[in-house]
Amino acid sequence: MIPIRLRIAGFLSYREPVEIDFTGFDLACISGHNGAGKSSLLDAITWALFGQARRRDDALVNLQSKAAEVSLIFQYEDSIYKVVRALPRGKTGILEFQRLETDKAGVTASYRRLPEDARWRPLTERTLRETQACIEETLRLDYDTFVNASFFLQGKADQFTTQTPNKRKDVLGSILGLEVWEQYRARTSDRRKALEEDLALTDRRIAEIDQELGESDSRKQRLGQLEAELAQLSKARKAQADALESIRRAAASLEQQKKLVETLGDALGRSRTQLTSLRNRLADREALRSADAGLVGRAADIEAAYTGWRKTVRELEEWDKSASAFREHDKERAPLLEKIAGEKARLAEEQRGLLKRKQEVQDQQPVVAAVQAEIGSSQQQLAALEARVEQRAGLIEKSNQARETHVRLLAENDGLKAEMMEMSERIEALQSASGPTCPLCGQELSPQHRESTLRQLQGEGKEKGDRFRSNKALIDEAAAALKQVEAELLVLSSADVERLRCSTALAQANERLRQLREAEANWAAGGQTRLVELEALLVNEDYALEVRKKLAKVDTYLAGLGYDAAAHDRTRAAELEKRAADDEYRRLETARAALAPLENEIANLRSEIASREADVASQDAKYQDAQRALELDQQNAPDLNQAEQTLFELSENENRLNQEVGAARQKVTVLDELRERKRRYAEERDTVALNVSQHKALERAFGKDGVPALLIEQALPEIESRANELLDRLSDGMMSVRFMTQAGYKDKKREDLRETLEIQISDGAGLRDYEMYSGGEAFRVDFAIRLALSEVLAKRKGARLQTLVIDEGFGSQDVQGRQRLIEAINLVKADFAKILVITHLDELKDAFPNRIEVEKTPQGSEVRTI
Repeated sequence: MIPIRLRIAGFLSYREPVEIDFTGFDLACISGHNGAGKSSLLDAITWALFGQARRRDDALVNLQSKAAEVSLIFQYEDSIYKVVRALPRGKTGILEFQRLETDKAGVTASYRRLPEDARWRPLTERTLRETQACIEETLRLDYDTFVNASFFLQGKADQFTTQTPNKRKDVLGSILGLEVWEQYRARTSDRRKALEEDLALTDRRIAEIDQELGESDSRKQRLGQLEAELAQLSKARKAQADALESIRRAAASLEQQKKLVETLGDALGRSRTQLTSLRNRLADREALRSADAGLVGRAADIEAAYTGWRKTVRELEEWDKSASAFREHDKERAPLLEKIAGEKARLAEEQRGLLKRKQEVQDQQPVVAAVQAEIGSSQQQLAALEARVEQRAGLIEKSNQARETHVRLLAENDGLKAEMMEMSERIEALQSASGPTCPLCGQELSPQHRESTLRQLQGEGKEKGDRFRSNKALIDEAAAALKQVEAELLVLSSADVERLRCSTALAQANERLRQLREAEANWAAGGQTRLVELEALLVNEDYALEVRKKLAKVDTYLAGLGYDAAAHDRTRAAELEKRAADDEYRRLETARAALAPLENEIANLRSEIASREADVASQDAKYQDAQRALELDQQNAPDLNQAEQTLFELSENENRLNQEVGAARQKVTVLDELRERKRRYAEERDTVALNVSQHKALERAFGKDGVPALLIEQALPEIESRANELLDRLSDGMMSVRFMTQAGYKDKKREDLRETLEIQISDGAGLRDYEMYSGGEAFRVDFAIRLALSEVLAKRKGARLQTLVIDEGFGSQDVQGRQRLIEAINLVKADFAKILVITHLDELKDAFPNRIEVEKTPQGSEVRTI
């Protein structure tokens, strides 16, 4: 990965947007004071590529910013890519991945001059996780591998060499990515445990089969006993079945006898019902004969009443003819009367409306005076409220200015407080340091260095403290002013509402006054005159004159017909009262015709009743005889239900024994199947046991003393060879390194060797362990081994190590060591497309051909390329 252009905004100490163009140099120094934001540039690169830095949450967002955003354009192999990652505060992050569309042959030559109209092909996936996987697949590196291979981070260059010999193999395995073998071992262990569980299950099954096979003799004996009991029970069941059949035949005969009794009873019941029906019919005919005889006895009266009714009917018919002619002309009066009444109602309604308007106009006079007084009062109140609203607007503007000043000063003091706490921690760390190396910059901790650094830090701290206290006073003043203004605003808070209410009330009063005066003018213009006209028309009935003339003509014609409606009504009532005589006369005629046939029918019914009574007596005697015979036979009959229950119980027992015999026979039969199943289980057990043994061997092979140890053994010669090439340049041929992977035990009686990873260094004084060297010498070894590890790691991952970053690696070196380290960097720069060296030492700035200067300002970190 070769960086081309980096843009940062709102990220850590970089509040304002900062852009760095890496195309103008191959080797550069990133310089600046401690805390200026040099390492934040490296954090920006790793965060853009992998979403990881020193922190992974909202702490990455600058305190004065709403979001952190980093854009990185880089070249990898023959393509140019762009990654844009953003993190809005408190929200989910955003990630975009793109590739430049260009001629493949011209990428490596033209990446320094990206076209202005560059077209980027999106590689962003559906989710952030999938996009991150695409980036790592493209680079063939994850975060840990990338940092271990490309970055010599501050304070971590010796993370391999400073470990104990026993721990170095674990660290080396982690750097080389051998953790995957632990995953293999864990999966193999899980599979081995599952196989052992299968093996235990198979053993349990075989034991269960052996237990069943041991019951072979008892099962056969049990089968014989059950078969004997079943034969005896079957014989008893057959005998009970024969006896039950005889009982059922007797019961069938008894059932036939019972049906005969029921038939005789039914016939007797029907005969009795028919006899009762004949008796009821005779009573009805006798009652009807008596009624008809009564009507015939009153024949003279009925006939006289009938003659009178007929005379009244003829009189009513004459009146109906006169009424028809009268109604034909009388119906002309109704529409005329309706028109007269309608006109009168209309005039009366108009009169009521005018009277109501007259009363309203009279009632409005005192209201007009009251509304006029209300309008005058509202106008005065509105003028006063307008003045209060203008006063409140001025106070709001003053409040906004005071609040802006207060918020700005608070934000500035928050930043100053964080910077002062960080500076205090650095001063405390320097004051309490007792070792030979400065904890801040890694240089030799001499008294002069401690004093000058403390003076610089204390001076910067005092300057920030003075600004903080000055801002604090201004904050208090702004808070007091804001409190005063807000108190005044509270008093005037209701001015707008009161003004709106008063303005609305004034408009409503003006509108009401206009309506009152308009109503008074309308009444004077025409309503009063019309009211006088209506009163005269209604009193004199001087309306609908044409209709009244037509009504007079109709009334004159009807008077000439001589029709008397009252006499007509009396005749109609008399006819209705005498109409019953017609019905009674018709019943009289019917009774005269039916009297002789009723006498004959009554005689026949009496004869038939006598015959039926004799039949009922005979049927009753036969029924009683049959009932007594049935009761006697039922007392002597055997219990069919008990016999059936006995047979049912015997059958149930036989079925149960049949099932037991079948189960026992199955248990005997299954023995051969169990022997075959045991043979198959034994074969399966041998196979599983072999698999368990094989997985145990794989567990040992995948463990740290297996394949990972072999891979480390294979990697160490390559690392050692490359480290010695670099160390030879750094020490002018005076130093070399050797890795020892085995050593003897302190117990001399033991002949085997223990696993270790010791680092032995050879120099002009002989062969010594790494722990015996001073800080400057140890760092040269650290650098050589660390760079060798990076190259081997990148090679094993299938990636190209094209960029090298060294973060604060010069502090522990003396002047000669620094010079040799710079020379070594220049010697290996041909192996890299880009080398970045981070340092705070001013004397090293001119040792590099290019410099990126980082400076901390009140607006955040800023960058200049020199």
